[in-house]
Amino acid sequence: MARILFLVGIVAAVLVACVARGGIFPWVLGAFGIIVGILVWWEGTAGILVATIALIVALSAILQQPLNPEWLSHLVFFVRLFVAHVALAAAALAIILPRAPLPRASEP
Repeated sequence: MARILFLVGIVAAVLVACVARGGIFPWVLGAFGIIVGILVWWEGTAGILVATIALIVALSAILQQPLNPEWLSHLVFFVRLFVAHVALAAAALAIILPRAPLPRASEP
């Protein structure tokens, strides 16, 4: 479920960047990112946490390029906003409340 919601959040970030940049939308996007981050931690999907780190680094590098068109800067900013909140929640919970690894199914 966390993977699906992560992709939904990316799509929502793109829509916010294209349609409604101001108002309450950035706050809603950040709050949704925190909810998805909690779910990532709860499900123990470490792959998403690693992906968020890579995305934040890559998106930050793209955002700092001086020749980006305005639409690209907005798109990258809002995707990074969502991803950073996912990483914040998942990483903070992993530090404060580490979960024991899930037992693997034994092979026959």
